Amino acid sequence: MNITLLIGLVLGFGGVVAGYVLDEGVLAALLKPSAACIVFGGTFGIMLMGNPISRLKKVPAAIKLVIKGQKQNFAELIDIIMDVSVVARRDGLLALETEAGKYENPILKKGLAYIADGISPERLRQNLYAESDAQLADYEEGAKVFEGMGGAAPTCGVLGTVMGMVSILRSMSGSDMDSLGGKIATAFIATMYGVGSANLLWLPIASTIKALAEEQENYNRILIEGLLSIQAGEYPSRIKEYLIAMCGPENSKGIDTESKGGEGGK
Repeated sequence: MNITLLIGLVLGFGGVVAGYVLDEGVLAALLKPSAACIVFGGTFGIMLMGNPISRLKKVPAAIKLVIKGQKQNFAELIDIIMDVSVVARRDGLLALETEAGKYENPILKKGLAYIADGISPERLRQNLYAESDAQLADYEEGAKVFEGMGGAAPTCGVLGTVMGMVSILRSMSGSDMDSLGGKIATAFIATMYGVGSANLLWLPIASTIKALAEEQENYNRILIEGLLSIQAGEYPSRIKEYLIAMCGPENSKGIDTESKGGEGGK
């Protein structure tokens, strides 16, 4: 579960509502089904009209990525690459076909199978990076959907407010002038829904998807470079040094810098 997302939602919406109540606002006044229908109905309608089915199909995977919010385990990745590199040096590249069945990561499985099949290094690089790009493109498409919703929601909010003001102006003749202030305030609830949902929900979700996709891209890059190094026959210890350097200081925390078996079973 993405704890930071949950905390952010609570702090964001909670802070806004708490500030409103502290400013002597009436909490019940924020609950307007008509405004919610205009803003959220309009936002989802625009989402459906503005995106092809092929892009909308990418949204569930993007939402799953956001909910999980799982930080990539670079230490575990390097350990896997080390284990595979030791097998490759001890038993030969053909043994990697058996190793491929041990893992679920599609890039790792395909990479090991390609190496066992004797694919050229350049073709291996092209195929694996194409696999990675396709995976990341799905997340990018999902982020675009939520970015579009973040742009549409405030517009729908203004539309709801204008519609409310039109209704108020039509009924001004002969109306109780003392009640106009409350009616006008109610009309602006739609704008609050639009701006609030855009900046507290849709746009943060889009940003989270992009941030997690960037981390996934870095993870895939390290994995691919590790597989290329294995194919090239480099010593496991040298591969580990190279991958740790690629991880950077933040992601390499907790990684054991000592190679298994000294020179990695050379």
